[in-house]
Amino acid sequence: MRRVFNIAVVMLLAYLMTDRLFMHAQAGEPGTVTCRQGAHMVKQDALKKGFGNTASSIQAENFLAGCLVTGRAQFGNVVAHD
Repeated sequence: MRRVFNIAVVMLLAYLMTDRLFMHAQAGEPGTVTCRQGAHMVKQDALKKGFGNTASSIQAENFLAGCLVTGRAQFGNVVAHD
């Protein structure tokens, strides 16, 4: 049982490290922006869709918080990274 747990932990760590490597590789590609720039894009899009300033600011803050926690977020075809 302990061996199965150790294998699961190693597989999880390998997945997380690989995910982080791909994220850093994507950061240099065109079409990527910072989390703050992505949040600004989300706010502008929400304003264009007719949301008020408060609602669009909340959407932007949610996008920024999610991006900063996970290290990346996607808005349309644009990838935002920390």
